[in-house]
Amino acid sequence: MYVSGRSESIPKQRAGIKRFLNGEIMADFNDREDKPSWSERDKRKDRSQHVSRDKSEFNKKPSVKQEWAKKQYLKEIEKLFSGKNEETEEQKNDRKKLSYLYGSSKFNNLVVDYVKKYGLPNDWGTLILILDHKDKKIVMKTLTTLREMIDESSTAEREGFKSKVKILAMTAEDSALQELAEEIVEGLE
Repeated sequence: MYVSGRSESIPKQRAGIKRFLNGEIMADFNDREDKPSWSERDKRKDRSQHVSRDKSEFNKKPSVKQEWAKKQYLKEIEKLFSGKNEETEEQKNDRKKLSYLYGSSKFNNLVVDYVKKYGLPNDWGTLILILDHKDKKIVMKTLTTLREMIDESSTAEREGFKSKVKILAMTAEDSALQELAEEIVEGLE
């Protein structure tokens, strides 16, 4: 006696065995065209919603603002570890007076007093103002200091410095100062 479900499946099983012996089933199993390759699997994995799509975030160049902020940060760290003393309140006030009195008759005397008391300032803007001083020794020291600081300056500061030094090279009465200015201009170009 046959069980109703088994009798129908026996011919199917025999057909499957024949196909297996003829190699049809194995070929179907191994050479499936719908089976994705490993590279296709990797591509699907990259398209997953669980993975960040924007990989260019990591490859982007930092913006100009970020570079400037980084330079300022590194400058401050360098000041901290260089051993230079922090500018005192009195020194800050005297430096501000230099900026305030720029162009007046008191400016030249104030610069001489400031340089005797503190030395040249570390502030780019104040050093640019000192380039208009009458004493050639102070101006030459300022030029060399600015030349050393040029790598830390912004593009606008470099262009301003370059213009100022070109004018100084054309208008300086002292030949040594004129030569130094011309040398700096050539180094900047």
